[in-house]
Amino acid sequence: MKKARGLPFTRDSLGPILTVVLSVPIAFLFGLGIQGDSSAYIIGLVSLGVLTSLDLRSGISKVSVGFAVSFLGSLYVIGHSVSGQGFSPLSFGDLSLLLIALPPSIGVLLAGLIFSRATPYKMIKANVVASIALAVGLGLGSALKAGSALSVDSLTIVFFIALGIPANIAQMVLFHFLDKVWRTKNLSMSMMPTLFFSFNLLAVLGFVASGDLRQLYPFVSSLGFLPALALVGAGSSNLAHRILLGPSLGPTITITGAPIVRQGKEQTIKIATKFGGQVKKMAKIVATITRPGGKTDSLKVSQVSTGEYSAQYRPGGSGSYAVHIAATSNEHQTVNESFSFNVQSPQSSPPPPTISNPQSPSRPPPQPSIQPSPSPPPRPAAPFVKGSIPKLDNWDPRVWVGQEVHSYKITEHLATGLTGYVFRASFGQAGTEMAIKIPILKTGTGASALEETMSEATRLLELSAQSKYVVQLRGILVDRLNIQEIVKGDTQLYLRSPPAIVMELMKGGAAKGLLEDPAYDSLYYSEKWGGIVMLIGSLIATGLETIHNAGFVHLDVKPQNILFNLRPPATGQEMRDQMKSGNLVPKLADLGSVVRIGGKVGQFTSEYAPGEQVLGEGAAASMDIYALGATIYNMLTKTPANSKKLIELMNATTANPGSGRIASDLKSAWNSFNPDFERVSKLAPAVPVFKKMLDKDPRHRPSAGSAAASLRELGDKALA
Repeated sequence: MKKARGLPFTRDSLGPILTVVLSVPIAFLFGLGIQGDSSAYIIGLVSLGVLTSLDLRSGISKVSVGFAVSFLGSLYVIGHSVSGQGFSPLSFGDLSLLLIALPPSIGVLLAGLIFSRATPYKMIKANVVASIALAVGLGLGSALKAGSALSVDSLTIVFFIALGIPANIAQMVLFHFLDKVWRTKNLSMSMMPTLFFSFNLLAVLGFVASGDLRQLYPFVSSLGFLPALALVGAGSSNLAHRILLGPSLGPTITITGAPIVRQGKEQTIKIATKFGGQVKKMAKIVATITRPGGKTDSLKVSQVSTGEYSAQYRPGGSGSYAVHIAATSNEHQTVNESFSFNVQSPQSSPPPPTISNPQSPSRPPPQPSIQPSPSPPPRPAAPFVKGSIPKLDNWDPRVWVGQEVHSYKITEHLATGLTGYVFRASFGQAGTEMAIKIPILKTGTGASALEETMSEATRLLELSAQSKYVVQLRGILVDRLNIQEIVKGDTQLYLRSPPAIVMELMKGGAAKGLLEDPAYDSLYYSEKWGGIVMLIGSLIATGLETIHNAGFVHLDVKPQNILFNLRPPATGQEMRDQMKSGNLVPKLADLGSVVRIGGKVGQFTSEYAPGEQVLGEGAAASMDIYALGATIYNMLTKTPANSKKLIELMNATTANPGSGRIASDLKSAWNSFNPDFERVSKLAPAVPVFKKMLDKDPRHRPSAGSAAASLRELGDKALA
């Protein structure tokens, strides 16, 4: 993320600072209930608040900060507790106090490392870790302070576990629900519960030792300050984002319309406005259009709904037109945006499509995202009765064959994937062939994912041009207002003007076909096959490196989404030669389904996905590395890397998305799963690379660049 001008902070560093600022008033407010010195209570709450702002997935530095905060907070809180005072005299530098505070702090560190990912009974485990750690600390302290009021015998680990679980049961339930909300924010709540349970046990132990009910105030007040600290953690992260990004959270405009319009037909321009990321009405919108030759006309803008506007324009001649929109918010902030389209006369051949504001240079016409196996060709579509349109939830993509969609003539239905239908299409009189993917829409669903794709459209177009190993996108044609009507059941609109992604047509088909088509048996059993697969994997990893560096995750790497520009030859030596020469190029398809790193995961293919992707964790580059490893494994063995049980449970989560039992079974199966590396033992040098790519712990998987280098080296040696 870019830093704001003049601010020497990042969101990761500013968040904890803001947390301290926001936690202090909360700590003082709840500290009013303490009779006498409330400093330990206040410092304890502030230290807990800081831990809520630390996203452990940002690296070891966050874990180290969490350990330091826990240790310093524990020193002060324990030193002022009834239990700690039993080791009189205690001072801040006293060795016994250091020994008491160190185990709970180490417990916090271990909990942060172990429980940062989804794990069954996380809060119970955090409670047990806290109980054991505090028992060890107090035991070490009492052993060092001979003759103290507390002794090792009276503070056994078993006693603390027996005391800790029931004492903290109410807070564990509260933490469980807070964690469900929290994980959608920044995946924290890993270290804080362990430190809280340690502090809580000190309060309970103080009550047991003294019989003073006032010692239970931290225990009881936690039901109020825990949700408050949770809000502080989320609020500080969002506030840091607003402070650092500033103007980007002001008004924004999204402009959509047909990229190509036939001469004499009307262009409808749709405008969506937001402020601070939320759909909002603008105080003023000024729209103009510049015709070929430079003359400018004003456009009349009509409000459709809150934050949604439209304008109509009927162009009189062919050429390039540019629409300019200036929107002013009620806060007196103005933003400008442009959208270009071409008007095509019937006699000329239209250019390839674009979307609003394309930044990338023009390039030759391109092709698709999901492609069938290279042979045999699809059967001809069965004829349809004229005027017969299926219902949205029982849609047949063949209704588009022979139709014109966004000025493209659909000539053939190529494939149906998880998220869309792919067609061969011709463009203009020259008959330029491209591929068009139309997303699958169902009644009442699908709009949000497409709106996200629309918001990233320009960036995805640029991204597809940055790597020769990614299928290039030529246009993302998404009209948010149309989508809303389609998912309400407007099948005529879905037929005439569906959302669409235009791509280069990969004429060689998918890598999946090399495994399923008997014509490629000689290639599969060739001694060159292992090296060829490694080389394919290295090139796809190179494409993934570009995607990851741009801040995105693909989330659906599999043989079906690896396409070839030309039909691969059927012998190992020929394919090796064509790939080495650069004539035969594999590319990663389905870029239109990518998600920003940290975003919500909305899809997976169970044979290739890692467990954390299915269990709902935020999108991470490591998910693609696992999927690529599973893809290479499948291409070498014709069997999935994931076990049959794992695949069945992953599929069951789709059929029963709210089932806690299935999720628990999946977690258990994933934690006990290990791929069968014996199947790839014939390519022994590749096994260590496979083990890293298919590691259950995403932190141990290599980066895309590192995987590309390792696979390339393996491929070069095997094909030498």
